[in-house]
Amino acid sequence: MNKIKYLFTLLILSVLVAACSDDADFSSDAGLRLQFSSDTITFDTLFTETSSATVSFLVYNRNGSSLRVSKVALGGGDASPFRVNVDGQYGNNISDVEVRKGDSIFVFVDVNLDKNSSDAPFLVRDSLVFTLESGVRQNVQLLACGRDAVVLRSATFSSDTLLNDCAHIIYDSLTVASGATLTLPAGCELYFHSKARLKIDGTLVARGTKERPVLFRGDRTDNMFDYLPYDRVPGQWGGIYFSAASNGNILDWCDIHSAGYGIYVEQGDTALLRLTVTNSMMYNFSDNALETVAARVDVSNSLIANAGGNCAKIVGGSVRFTHCTIANFYVWKQRDVALALYNTLDGCAVPLREALFANCIITGSRSDEIMGYLSDLGDTIEGGANYRFVSSLLNTKASDDNENFVNIVWDDKKNVPFGKEHFRMIDNSVYKYDFHIDTLSTARGIAAEEYAALFPIDLSGVARPAERADAGCFQFVPHSVE
Repeated sequence: MNKIKYLFTLLILSVLVAACSDDADFSSDAGLRLQFSSDTITFDTLFTETSSATVSFLVYNRNGSSLRVSKVALGGGDASPFRVNVDGQYGNNISDVEVRKGDSIFVFVDVNLDKNSSDAPFLVRDSLVFTLESGVRQNVQLLACGRDAVVLRSATFSSDTLLNDCAHIIYDSLTVASGATLTLPAGCELYFHSKARLKIDGTLVARGTKERPVLFRGDRTDNMFDYLPYDRVPGQWGGIYFSAASNGNILDWCDIHSAGYGIYVEQGDTALLRLTVTNSMMYNFSDNALETVAARVDVSNSLIANAGGNCAKIVGGSVRFTHCTIANFYVWKQRDVALALYNTLDGCAVPLREALFANCIITGSRSDEIMGYLSDLGDTIEGGANYRFVSSLLNTKASDDNENFVNIVWDDKKNVPFGKEHFRMIDNSVYKYDFHIDTLSTARGIAAEEYAALFPIDLSGVARPAERADAGCFQFVPHSVE
């Protein structure tokens, strides 16, 4: 037993001696340097008066001796908008940080920018200075691009309102009251915080341009991973909700993406045009991209893509889609089809008075991307299941003997091209998509002239020919021409 105690005591003494020896091994050699996992820390565009995400980097000591950092300080001192945490110590001026030989420490940085009173983005610089005991100074550069934004918290517009063509951050949702119209001009950008949504009881008029669309997106400007910005991650905000009282809504040249729901149109007055969507893009939603219930809605020259539910879910009403690309390549979870048509809701009849799809592309990665959940509503309701597809490329079971399908090109899995092969880029590994049609697409030259004439310019601003235009929202052009 005494021998065991002796060995245990000897082991403890050995550890203490080794530790003391290591402590004594701190070097003041001016030739020794630290190494950094990055020599420049860059923050993507940040909104003023909002905190950034935290960015980290590692400080390595790959020398044969331990090093003591006598001071780690921000060049801008207390006036710096950056904040740092060095190996568990928080502050703008940190002393006596030890980095053992062969070891490393973490440094965390965030930033909060003050308003700049300018619509233009601005650049903020600083440096994090590491001063070693030897007197050697090493710097890590800190860069942040800032931008002013108007913050709206639980806002309700009860009278007609015109927002400025600048960035707006929406917290706790934004409501347009019944009888009021919210107008969003070209260049207006709405950034929604998590779960915030736009609720329209009155009317929304959003009129952008090709060069300056009206933007609806989440407010996170950082990355989930190095290759994946949060802006490409679905479910970042709550979407746009048009209530039963809302009519006459217009979305022209709008970019709406990465929400839970995209657009939901509640059942209302079926005699009124509830929503008109033109020249717009709706994509990357964790639920339905567009859902309408017993509503009259027109959608044209627009892209509706990638939804965890349906790209378009139509429950009764009267809808028209002209020169639209409706494509579902969503991979974040098990999804539904690109297009679903219904004429019942919770067991009640909701007649589908009209569902017209002209000069459209409706496809995706499945073998059948169009589902009709249409019931026989009986003699009491006439015209309860009216749908028609004209001069379109469709990924569904061929129905050449069905008069509801006119001049259709069937997108069959047995043929080439199929699904993603119609488009320039469908890259599910990094979630990048380009829905311009590619050279071999069978959507080329199949559009009906009467509908093509209504939209002589495609979603990219390319002129459609008078004859044999392409289906979908994009007219084919070689890559080098666009």
